[in-house]
Amino acid sequence: MQARIQHDRLCVLEAPGLGPAAQRRPRPLLLGRRSLNTYGNFASANRIHIAASKLIHISNPVSRTNCEAKADSEVKEMDINEVFIGLGDAETPVKICQTHTLPAALTVAEAVRKLKSAIADLKSCPPALESGILRFQVPLPQDVKALDWLRCQGQSSRLFPRCYFSPKSSHGHIDESKTNGLNKHMNQRNKNILKGVAGIGSAVLFKSLNRFSANDWKAIRRFLSVDSPLIRVYGSIRFNSEAEPSLEWSGFSFFYFVVPQIELDEFDRCSFLAATIAWDNSLSWTLKNSLNKLELSLQQVSCEIKKTGNRLHVAGIKKDHLPDEPTWEAAIQEFSKAANSSFRKVVLARRTQLRTETEVDSLELLACLQEKDQDFFQFYLEVDASTSFIGSTPQHLFYRNGLLVSKEVVAGTHLRGCTSVQNSLFGLDLPQWSSSEDDCDFDIIEADIKRQMELTCKHVVTDAKVENLYTCLTGELKNDMDEFYILSSLHPSSVICGHSREAARYFINQTETFDRGMYGGPVGWFGGKDADFALATGSALVQKGRGSRIFVYSEAGIVKSSKLYDIWQELEFKTRQYESLLEPYTHLEIFPNMNAVWAFLIVEECCRLGITYFCIAPGSRSSPLAVAAAQNRHVSCISCIDERSLAFHALGYGKGSYKLAAVITSSGTALSNLLPAVVEASQDCIPLLLLTADRPPELHDTGANQTINQVNHFGSFVRYFSNLPPPDDKVPARMVLTTIDTAVFRATQEPFGPVHINCAFREPLAGVSCQWNLGSLKGLNMWMSNREPFTKHIRVTQFQFSEELMNTYGQYKEVLDLIGGASRGLLILGCLQTAEETWAALSLAKHLRWPVVPDILSGMRLRKLPFATAESEFSLCFIDLLDHILLGNSVKNWVSPDVVVQVGSKLTSKRVAQLLEDCAPHAYIMVQNHPYRHDPSHILTHRIQASVVDFAVIIREFCTPKEMGSWCKWLQVLNNMVEWEISFQLNADPLLTEPYVSRAVSQSLFPESVWFLGNSMAIRDADMYGLSWSKLPVGLTIDGLGTAIPFSGLRVVGNRGASGIDGVLSTAIGYATGSNQRVVFMVGDISFIHDTNGLTLLRARAERPPITVLVVNNHGGAIFSLLPIADTAPATIFRNFFSTPHDVSISNLCLAHRVKHVIVQTKQELETALLISQEGQLDWVIEIESCIEDNTACHRVLQQSAHHAVNHAFKILSMYSQNTSVKSDTLQFSVLKLEYSRYRIPLNAPATAISMKDQTQEAYREGFILTLFLDNGKRGYGEVAPIGPQNEDLLDVEEQLRFLVHRAHNMSLNYLISLLNNSFSRWIWKDIGIPASSLFPSVCCGLEMAVLSALAASSDSNIADLLLATDKTQNVPSSEVETETRPGKVPSRVQICALIDSEGPPEEVACAAEKLVEQGFHSMKLKVARRSGPLEDVAVIQAVRKKVGNLIEIRVDANRKWTFAQAMQFASHAKDCNLQYIEEPVKFPEDILRFCKESDLFIALDETIADIADQPLDRLSIFVHPKVVATVIKPSRLGGFERAALVAKWAQKHGMMAVVSAAFESSVSLAAYAQFAHYIDNKNLEAVRASGKQDTTAVSHGLGTYSWLRDDVIKKRLQFQVYPKCDRIEVDVDDATTILQNIEVNPDTVKPICVEAKINMYTITVNYKEACFSFHVMDTGINNQNGNIQDKTVVFLHGFLGTGNDWLPLMQALSISARCISIDLPGHGKTHVQKSPTIQNNGNAQSIPFAIDDQDKIGDTNFSIEVLAKVLCGLICQISHEKVVLVGYSMGARIALYMALKFNKQIAAAALISGSPGLQDPYMRMTRSAQDDALAESLLGGDLHSFVEMWYKRETWESLRFHPYFEKVRQERFKHDNLKELAKALTSLSIGRQPSLWHELSGCERPLLVIVGKKDSKFKKIAQQMCNCKVDQPKHEEEGTNQTQQITVLEVDDSGHAVHLENPLPLINAIRKFVMRTLTAAQEA
Repeated sequence: MQARIQHDRLCVLEAPGLGPAAQRRPRPLLLGRRSLNTYGNFASANRIHIAASKLIHISNPVSRTNCEAKADSEVKEMDINEVFIGLGDAETPVKICQTHTLPAALTVAEAVRKLKSAIADLKSCPPALESGILRFQVPLPQDVKALDWLRCQGQSSRLFPRCYFSPKSSHGHIDESKTNGLNKHMNQRNKNILKGVAGIGSAVLFKSLNRFSANDWKAIRRFLSVDSPLIRVYGSIRFNSEAEPSLEWSGFSFFYFVVPQIELDEFDRCSFLAATIAWDNSLSWTLKNSLNKLELSLQQVSCEIKKTGNRLHVAGIKKDHLPDEPTWEAAIQEFSKAANSSFRKVVLARRTQLRTETEVDSLELLACLQEKDQDFFQFYLEVDASTSFIGSTPQHLFYRNGLLVSKEVVAGTHLRGCTSVQNSLFGLDLPQWSSSEDDCDFDIIEADIKRQMELTCKHVVTDAKVENLYTCLTGELKNDMDEFYILSSLHPSSVICGHSREAARYFINQTETFDRGMYGGPVGWFGGKDADFALATGSALVQKGRGSRIFVYSEAGIVKSSKLYDIWQELEFKTRQYESLLEPYTHLEIFPNMNAVWAFLIVEECCRLGITYFCIAPGSRSSPLAVAAAQNRHVSCISCIDERSLAFHALGYGKGSYKLAAVITSSGTALSNLLPAVVEASQDCIPLLLLTADRPPELHDTGANQTINQVNHFGSFVRYFSNLPPPDDKVPARMVLTTIDTAVFRATQEPFGPVHINCAFREPLAGVSCQWNLGSLKGLNMWMSNREPFTKHIRVTQFQFSEELMNTYGQYKEVLDLIGGASRGLLILGCLQTAEETWAALSLAKHLRWPVVPDILSGMRLRKLPFATAESEFSLCFIDLLDHILLGNSVKNWVSPDVVVQVGSKLTSKRVAQLLEDCAPHAYIMVQNHPYRHDPSHILTHRIQASVVDFAVIIREFCTPKEMGSWCKWLQVLNNMVEWEISFQLNADPLLTEPYVSRAVSQSLFPESVWFLGNSMAIRDADMYGLSWSKLPVGLTIDGLGTAIPFSGLRVVGNRGASGIDGVLSTAIGYATGSNQRVVFMVGDISFIHDTNGLTLLRARAERPPITVLVVNNHGGAIFSLLPIADTAPATIFRNFFSTPHDVSISNLCLAHRVKHVIVQTKQELETALLISQEGQLDWVIEIESCIEDNTACHRVLQQSAHHAVNHAFKILSMYSQNTSVKSDTLQFSVLKLEYSRYRIPLNAPATAISMKDQTQEAYREGFILTLFLDNGKRGYGEVAPIGPQNEDLLDVEEQLRFLVHRAHNMSLNYLISLLNNSFSRWIWKDIGIPASSLFPSVCCGLEMAVLSALAASSDSNIADLLLATDKTQNVPSSEVETETRPGKVPSRVQICALIDSEGPPEEVACAAEKLVEQGFHSMKLKVARRSGPLEDVAVIQAVRKKVGNLIEIRVDANRKWTFAQAMQFASHAKDCNLQYIEEPVKFPEDILRFCKESDLFIALDETIADIADQPLDRLSIFVHPKVVATVIKPSRLGGFERAALVAKWAQKHGMMAVVSAAFESSVSLAAYAQFAHYIDNKNLEAVRASGKQDTTAVSHGLGTYSWLRDDVIKKRLQFQVYPKCDRIEVDVDDATTILQNIEVNPDTVKPICVEAKINMYTITVNYKEACFSFHVMDTGINNQNGNIQDKTVVFLHGFLGTGNDWLPLMQALSISARCISIDLPGHGKTHVQKSPTIQNNGNAQSIPFAIDDQDKIGDTNFSIEVLAKVLCGLICQISHEKVVLVGYSMGARIALYMALKFNKQIAAAALISGSPGLQDPYMRMTRSAQDDALAESLLGGDLHSFVEMWYKRETWESLRFHPYFEKVRQERFKHDNLKELAKALTSLSIGRQPSLWHELSGCERPLLVIVGKKDSKFKKIAQQMCNCKVDQPKHEEEGTNQTQQITVLEVDDSGHAVHLENPLPLINAIRKFVMRTLTAAQEA
């Protein structure tokens, strides 16, 4: 038998020996209790809808007016259970499918209010669309769980259906090497952090009494969109699609899918409460119907979420199986007869009916399943109040992400253990359980599934088996439509059916006497972007009514060798997962003695109160409690030999889970060992339950063993204490329950904390039977009959906040007035325990817009950007490094807030606390939810005991804060400066330091990880040096989350109650267990050794994720070295009693406990270990070797550098804020314009980089002079001098200059650029809108020179003073604080190193050197490696040295021209020449260190630095060596002064010389370089003094190239001379300043100013048929400046919503090379299409007239790409008589490609930016055209603003949304004035209506350049597919086509879809070269 898979139906099954007719009339079943009717193969077009309540039946389509009239008449009678059935139209998508993200809410109640408001607004202004689906979602804190919310909705609500789905938490690894790169994409599924979805009600429902068909799938898909990925359809499909549902399954029909009306989506970093409305007038369900129903539903939503324990307590369980055991045996025998080579296996099911006298809550049953099987797929579908379908299954059907599909294969089910951990390791522990039969079964299943997937996938790849019975298959669908076929081909799965499937299904139909229903069928969801389905195994049908009936379904595979006993045991095992959860009443009479009774009551009541985690210390007296806990199936137990570690473990569990853990100990000192953890829990307000066993009273004070006074043992550190008497049947047992209830209530009542119950026990402690009185159980009957606690403590909210209440309570009004009136407010975030508190604090910060100081434990110190907008980092002012900012003396006095609000307790930073004490703000407001006094400095003015949530709500509602102005901005500048300085110091140091460890860990943490910090240095380093992610890592996105929440704080935890170093390892392990999150724990060695017994807990590996432990081992207590005691105590005392050195082997400790251990000693080793440890499933201990002395030195360097940096930045802020020409808060100017002129200077001799023998012509230096004009009348000058054609040529550079000239208008400029802390790069990005890396180095240098000289001119200073922030009135740089003295300063002149032309004989060169010495040079550089051999160079050097003597510094430069052997030959002979250094002696950088080791010469770096200028610190560290003594810094090679200063700073840090060198530039650059060199010399002196060393000799800088200039660009040249009282050649900084600020251009060398190309705008009319196209054209005209380019014309075509203006920057840049023309396409900008009289076309009439008519309907195809291409060709003929090159973007790219393929005579080539040849699949084209039609209708029915907002929320524009020019782009889009034509363009030029051009690419006769952004994964893939299309040789030798053309692909860095807007400079360069190459080739041909 074979399954026939067709594209219009599901599998058609044909039984052996029977035709289709016989199959439709099946024989009586084998067991013959009833017959099942079957349906035909394919669903009927007519639907019959079964309604549990009133349904809307499909009728003939009615008009909108009639539908609304009907809705108006029925709105008052709207039934909340009236539902919208979405089956009907299967082709046309709904007109609108959008998701709207509303502002975040702190509570569910607030979220509901926001949803109600949004629905009311929509109802008042509804869209005029025929159909649609809209989702409104409100972000919530991540601790709002989906299942908890659903459980709290209650049965009183009439909202049905209800559903819950939770995907598997992990899937199999996909080997990328075997999947052709699929792993990269498929692993995004693991990045999709959806954890669960709960829904109530239905926005649209899909169900039918016909089998699920392709049309049904299409009807579902029309409500889905890739742009709204969280609009999903959840549901299930029957297993048997041929038999009608039985009575119990009738509510589910053949399939049941629903879009929930209200749902809660749970992600691991946030949750969403969402409301969805759907309507379709053609299906008789209007928008008004949907809105009215949703309003009614929102009224019934419960907003209170109570977290309850998962317990099921039932009575009267009865069980029966269908079929019974004998019947199963008959079925096995029947199969044995029917089995053959093709029919090898059948999977039969059993239905077990469990009947209970009490009703079973199906949601609670599901919660128990989820708790037990955390890695399974859970589902819940409740169609009405009496019937629900639930399940928990490991069987995954398939997952789709885009076109990529994965399918897990799992087989073999055995009893593997008694705990959920063992059972959850489904596939990891199988080898020990699997059998050969299982392996055979697995191979059959895998092969069958692979065959089915190959029917719909391009290719299917099998991953290597992780274990024997697990693998993962991956494939790629051919198109979207194949989603239905992959589902139909995999269902029914052979896992649940058998092999072959056709025979197995037939056998099942003939054998089973019950309806499987949804059991074994697909269950999951369809989405616009993805789909996820599981097999509904492990499931049950729950029915209520006079108790409950639970139909539990289980299955077993039967093969020929199957035995009844084994099969029946497997079925029993699968059924037991439900039976074990239905706990029957426990009869207390069965307990042997009162000890057992009371112990059971204690443990049971704890379970009912939600305490299910028990930490048990071994002991005899506690035996009753330990046994009771261990025997309770709802309790998880862990044991440890050390009570202290055990208590801390319980403490950590409470921190992580927000629930109590119970600690059970024996009597005596075991109890005392709990004290440290009890103190910590009390101080940190963590709930904890202590159950301590005790001896009975008669043994106290008798000397009895292990007996101490345990009454009130913990004193005031516990919130409650009770001393239970020994169990006695004369004491009512209910006393035990009320005691437990009271204790737990006190532990969880503010303030939270530990409680202690002392439990005395008499012998016998074991389960020895003793007679006891049952009368003690009086009053427990009700308690025994339910699962509730004996006493329910109800907390009542005292009042609700309102405006009147605020006015009544004066204290609140006072606080509100203080906050509202603050001018220098400061918000401090202390330790925040929960996500809800963190969200509330973030909400408060967004409202106040004050500077925010986040403590490391606040949850906001380490911020990630999972769903941020471009402005989110700037919308909040985080001051992460206030601790280091306060190191600056002058700043410390300035930072004086007037109002401080602190939420959360205790701060880590001592300096911040000292600031608050010193400044004593006018108001210091502390917000805490407990009454404890946290005010060590006694400065609190207001203390508010409230939750952070309540306080945030009050402030948001009743307080309007002031703008902070410069207060906030200045703090942010200082913070950025300190951050940059710290980053530099840490990255520049090649050693692995302790502060770097903190930084590396903070950057390596996975989003789902928790960072647990030890005390002492660990938490302080993390607070000072931890770093937030500045960018979202690739792949870490959350689909559909919108932009409402800008940050996701990474959870950081520590023991800061008492801040002790004890027990932290145990606490971290407990936290991982409680939170179920991966923990990275960083701790010092002393603290780790202090809690060594915690390793036993680590080894125990309870039910928790893995832990990575980082031990910073400096062999002692490093923190004391940073305290004053280190300087005052004698060394011996300090060593023995403070630093406490040790030699404990941590590796041996780990080895003893069998814990994986690794030692790291380098940065790379640490980063690798962190990555590997977090990706695996093992616990790791990573030991970082350090030492106390190095750590102390590192911290001091960091603090000193931060001190200087913050003083420097503050001096700039203070100085320039006094300048009346700038804004004091921003220090800004405006740029009026930027101009440039080209120069050409003759040289006296060729540049030394080229040998004289290679020079045949006169040498020149060419470049450009920039002039920057500011609005204050000042100017700045810069020089752009390209290095050479091998790197940058003049044309490359001039293109970029023209671009900058265009962008320069009205740019802002501020003094903060002079900080050089990436400030210039940020300015380029923010103000110019391009990545700084896209500028050529020479351009960047010239621009920066112009900017700095303009700023210097504005402050009447020079570049050096600007960078040093020199106050001329004091003549002291900012680096020197007022209280410090300065013994001297660097002279204001710069020493110069001469450059010698080394050509000629040695004596000639020596004489030239002697003349230079006579002129006053004391330093000179010679070029080597230009002669025939190194020995000749040595002879020259020896001659020079002999001539000038040993006092003159001689440098040589080899320019990387020697091999290593040649360099060594030179070194061996020149070692006695006393060379200062040799620059770049070897050809390859990797040989530099080898040369250092094997030679005696010192080395300087030059080209090596230039090659790694983009990331110098990351790659320079390898060159730290004693013989690397200098760095030669050429700003024009490095890309400007900012990078040059960074390299110089790195060099000075490592004791190297920083030599500023010119590259034969003019006096403009030389003047700037002289000032920059003066700045470098000052910074070098500062670094030397900071290190405590003596002042070094001044550096001679490489500006001697001035002597090469025969002429100059300015009339007055810079002077190099010997000044009075000096004996050497120098350049005066003041002279350089005068030169740069008073430039008089030399007309002999400088050409006239180059101006922007004039853009000519005109209209060209093209008539086509009955239409008249009036095109708006922008034309740069013909530019003959660089030669005749009349034959080079480029035409630009924009994308949808764009205009020709989008291309203006590119056109300006390219106008020097070609004539550039941009066109507004029809419907866009100023181009219009109108009717015109019929035009005769000389008989060439078209068959379809082109017309725009008021009656034209959206969707007509007459406005086609074919017609537009013809019209554009007509336009091009009017513009140019030559062939043109087309450049198109997106829609324009598709048009350009079509024209390049169809119109060879007009088009020479085409550059396609993010373009596609179209859609190949007809269904996809049809769907896309319908979607675009719907968008066009929404555009016409709404407004342009809303449409643009919606358009740019698409995933396509994710990268563009982060661009600083995004807002400008949006504003341009709002200027379209003809919505009708715009809508017409959208639908007519839809890619869905464009013919596919893929098949024509192979015949393309024109060159194509395909350009995509590296961030645009979709079009990168398309581009690669285009490139792979083979281009055939042209058949005819025509002009321009005599050679094979190629498709070239260019990926542009730092850009997404809109490459031309995001990173235009690489695009400009590529297009120009493409145009030149193409047109030149065409001309030559």
